[in-house]
Amino acid sequence: MTDRNALHDNSASEDSQGEISLEGTLLSIVYANDANAYMVGRFEVEAELFPIVATGEMFSPSIGDSYQLYGEWVQHPKYGRQFKWESYDVIYPATRLGMEKYLASGLIRGIGKTTAHRIVNRFGLETIEIMNTDINRLTEVEGIGEKKLALIQESWEEQRGVQKVMLFLKSHDISTGFAVRIFRTYGAEAITMMNQNPYRMIEDVEGVGFVIADKIARRLGRALSDPARVTAGLLYVLNEAARSAGHVYLPYQQCLHTAASILETSEEDISTALRTAAASGLMILEDDNVYLPDLRYAERSIVESIRRLFDQEPRKVDHLALDVVIERIEKSLKLSFTPIQIEVIHKAVVGPVLIMTGGPGTGKTTTVAGILAVAEELELETVLCAPTGRAAKRLAEVTNSEAKTIHRLLEFDPMGGFFRRTIHEPLESDLIIVDEVSMVDVQLMAALLVAIPDGARVVFVGDSDQLPSVGPGDVLRDMIESKELETISLHTIFRQAESSSIITNSHRMREGFLPVFGKETFFMEADHGETIARIIREVVVERIPREMNYNAMHDIQVLSPMHNTAAGVRHLNTILQKDLNGTGRVFYQKGEKMWRLGDKVMQTKNNYEKDVYNGDIGFILSADQEEGEVTISFDNRPIVYKYEELDDLVLAYAITIHKSQGSEYNVVVVPVTMQHRIMLQRNLVYTAMTRAKELLVFVGQRSALQYAVHNETISTRFSSLKNALNHGLRR
Repeated sequence: MTDRNALHDNSASEDSQGEISLEGTLLSIVYANDANAYMVGRFEVEAELFPIVATGEMFSPSIGDSYQLYGEWVQHPKYGRQFKWESYDVIYPATRLGMEKYLASGLIRGIGKTTAHRIVNRFGLETIEIMNTDINRLTEVEGIGEKKLALIQESWEEQRGVQKVMLFLKSHDISTGFAVRIFRTYGAEAITMMNQNPYRMIEDVEGVGFVIADKIARRLGRALSDPARVTAGLLYVLNEAARSAGHVYLPYQQCLHTAASILETSEEDISTALRTAAASGLMILEDDNVYLPDLRYAERSIVESIRRLFDQEPRKVDHLALDVVIERIEKSLKLSFTPIQIEVIHKAVVGPVLIMTGGPGTGKTTTVAGILAVAEELELETVLCAPTGRAAKRLAEVTNSEAKTIHRLLEFDPMGGFFRRTIHEPLESDLIIVDEVSMVDVQLMAALLVAIPDGARVVFVGDSDQLPSVGPGDVLRDMIESKELETISLHTIFRQAESSSIITNSHRMREGFLPVFGKETFFMEADHGETIARIIREVVVERIPREMNYNAMHDIQVLSPMHNTAAGVRHLNTILQKDLNGTGRVFYQKGEKMWRLGDKVMQTKNNYEKDVYNGDIGFILSADQEEGEVTISFDNRPIVYKYEELDDLVLAYAITIHKSQGSEYNVVVVPVTMQHRIMLQRNLVYTAMTRAKELLVFVGQRSALQYAVHNETISTRFSSLKNALNHGLRR
C-alpha cells in the first residue's frame, strides 16, 4: 500500500503518468489468498453503472469498506474488463451513518451495533481522530468500561499496526506478499525487528532467504560490512553450496572468495565474521574446511552408527544349513542363483552392513527376493525401504512385499519436523533393506542408521554409476570408496535382460561405448534446439502414440539435462502442454506459469503432511476457484492443494534427468545437444537410459551423445565421510 497525502475528488481520475484512481466500496470478495494477500473483489464505483471486478494485493479486506484504488484497466482473456490496482488507501467514512456502519462491521473487537451507535453519537465525525490520538476517551461512552476499552484498544492498535507496517514495507519497495508474511510473523514489532536485525527474517519468515532479507536490509541502510550481514551471507553461501552442488563443506579459502564476490566486501571482514560464527556454533571450522553444523554432525553420526553395529557380537550362521535353505527357495521360486548372488544372501544374513551394487539387468531385484525368502525361513523381521515414494512403490511391485519411504519407516512427524524412530526408540527389525541408496543424502542416511537397533543387519542396494543424491553428500560412493564396508558388485547381465537393447546399451554407456541403435533404442538426428523441440513434440504427441499405442500423458516421459534452452525442460513443457492439454480449462496463472485442468505436474519438494515427495508426478483433476483449492491425483490418490501451494509444483510433460531418479517409465525421450554441454556427463545420460523400461529415444546431435559417453567426469562434491569412515572404523 502506498501512502497518499490527498484523495481524489472524483470516483475516477487519471494522473499525469496515466495512473487511474478509483474510489469504490467493496461489495464482495470473489477470491482471496491469505498467503500473498492477492484478492479479486467486486466494488461499487459511482461512475460505473454496474459493480466492477478489481484485482490486486490487499491485506485483510473488509466487505463494506471504501478504498481508493490506484492502477489501470486491463482486459482479462477470460473474465473481461477488470481494474488492476498497484496500491490503495483505506477511506474512512465521511458521514455519521457510514462511520457507524464501519465501526459495527466486526473489524474491531468489542464494538457491536449498539456500541458503534453510542460512540458516533458521542464523537461524530471526529471518532477516528479520537481513537487514533486519545482512545481512552471512549470510556465517556455508556457501556465501555476499562475491560471493554482494553479489548477495543488492542484490536484498533492491531489494525493501525497492520497499516503502519504495510506502509513501511511498501515504502521500501517490498512486495505485499512478503509484507504479509513479515507482519504475520512479527506483528506490530515488525518495524522494530527489521531495524534491529533484518537478517533474522531468514530463519523466521517462510520464503525469505538471504537475497530478499539483504534487499530489505540494504534499503534500510545496512552497510556492506555489517557483521550481521556478513554472517548471514556466509550461511547463505554454505547453504547454496549444499543445495545446488551437494557440498557438505567448503574449503576455507573458497568459502572466503565466494562470499567476498557475493557480499562485495573484504575477505578480512568475512574471515573475522566466519571465526566469530564458528566460535558461537553457527558454523564449524575444521581442518581448514567450513561446515554447516547439521551436515558435519550427520557425517559423524553415520560413522558412529556403523561403528555401533560393527561392535556387536558377530552373528553365528550355519552356512551349510543356509545353503540347504537357499536350494529349497530356488525350487519354490523356480530360479537359480549365481554364486555371487548366493554370497550376497549369506553376507546379508550374517551382517552387520552389506552394500550390493550393479547396473540394470544384473539381478539386484532377484537377489533381494532371495534375501527376503531366506529371512522369512529364518524368522527374521525384515523391512524394505527407499528414499522416495516412487522408488518405494517400485520396490514393492518388483518384490511383491511391502516397502516404505525412509521417512515413513522412521515415522517422520511433519508438524514437529523430527523422526520418532531414533536410537532411543529404534526400529523393531532384524534386517533392513534399503534400495536406491545413491539417492540418499547425508542427513537422511544419518537419521536411518541411528534408528537401526543393535544386532540388526543392513543391506544397501544401489547403482553407484548413477547420479548422486539431490541433497548434500555422496553417501553411496563414499561408503564404497572407503573400503571399510563389505561391498559386492553384480556385473553379469542375465539372459532375459540381454534381450533388451535398453539394458545392454545402458551397460555400453557405463563402460564408455556408444549405444547400438535399433530395436528398443533409437536415435533421431536434429541440428539445433528448435528442431529438436519440434521433433520431440512430433514423437511424443503423434508418432509414438499412433504407431506404438502408448499413451502420451501416462506412458511417455521426456527427460532433459537442463531447464533452459530450446531443448530444455521449460520450453518443452510449454509446447507439450499446448498440444497434449491445450483444451484444458485455465484456472490459475501466475507470471509465466499457467495451470490447466488435466495438466501433468510434479512436486518439487517433500510434503510429509500430504505424503507427496520431491519428484512425484500427478494429474490435475479439478479446481475450485471460490475455495482456492485444486485436487491432484498422485498414484490414484486425490490430494487437495491450496492455490498458494501450487508454487511447489511444476509442469511435468518434461522433467530434468535429476528429478527422474528412482522412477521408471515405459517410454523415455531424451534431447541431446551441445547446448547442454555443461551437463553432458556419462553418469547423467546413463541415469536417463536406465529410467526406460520398453522404449528409449534420443533426439538431437550424435556429437553431443558421443561427448557425454567420453565425459566420465563426475562433479566433485566436498564430503569428508570417506575419510571419517577410514579413521572411525579402522581398528
